Amino acid sequence: MVEQKSNYEILGLSENADKELVERKYGALLRQYKQRTDEYGATNEDLSYYNEITKAYNEIMGITGDYTDTDPTNIIPYSVRKRWHKISSFLDSYKLLICGGLLVLVIGVLTYLQIRDSSKEDLYIKFVGSFMSGYAESEDGYIDRQIADKSNVTDQPIVSYFTVVEGETSMLDQTAKNGAVQFRSEFMTGALDIIIIDKENLEVYVDQAPFLRLDDFLEAHKGEKEFENLNVFCYENAGDERKPESGVYAVEISNMAFFDNMNLVKKYPKERQTMYLAIGRVSKNLEKAEAFAAEVIATNKK
Repeated sequence: MVEQKSNYEILGLSENADKELVERKYGALLRQYKQRTDEYGATNEDLSYYNEITKAYNEIMGITGDYTDTDPTNIIPYSVRKRWHKISSFLDSYKLLICGGLLVLVIGVLTYLQIRDSSKEDLYIKFVGSFMSGYAESEDGYIDRQIADKSNVTDQPIVSYFTVVEGETSMLDQTAKNGAVQFRSEFMTGALDIIIIDKENLEVYVDQAPFLRLDDFLEAHKGEKEFENLNVFCYENAGDERKPESGVYAVEISNMAFFDNMNLVKKYPKERQTMYLAIGRVSKNLEKAEAFAAEVIATNKK
């Protein structure tokens, strides 16, 4: 029968050696162990030896120890490594589910940001005809900021211009051609919500069906004082199925105060100036476009 060694014997010390000597001896044995395992790697025998001397040391010093560490000389505490191992195993087991969840989260965040941004830059307004932007000394002087300050409907309108002036603009000019192509592309794809246009260009473009028929919109506001005696642009279809149906397609806003004192240059002389408001037929923001149209009409001076 093999005689069981005492803790002091395991450490190579005489019985009841003082704790300072135990500390030094255990430190020396650990350094030897680390040097050997760093050079040749740790075997099962090495690990058993480490656990044996550590258990002996802990029992002499009155320390409660864990002897299941497979890498006892690692500078990272075993409790930390053991917890990380559990987390790593969990992540490995559920990695597909976690990746799917993260993907859904990312898509959700991007969707939220897109909705949030679209709710700010929420109204696309196009001036078509004898209109252009004037010079502004600061950003606050441009018409988009002036509209935002005056409107209760839109916070960040996006304003653009397609300037066409009789006697000044030639449709043979490349800039004018590009402007016409862009305008057509915008109203066909629903990129425009509000179109402010003079009568001459209104008559030119109405056949191409860029404007929403406003009969239902006006009926919804029937009885409101500001909507009485409006000057509207009516289109009569002569039976051509390829063209818009008969109805109201624009409301004149020449005498409405909404755009007064804004940084908007009107190229025609005053007696020839006309200003009509239309809504994009395939607007992607129809509810807000109608609310803005009603807001403008509410400033009727008549």
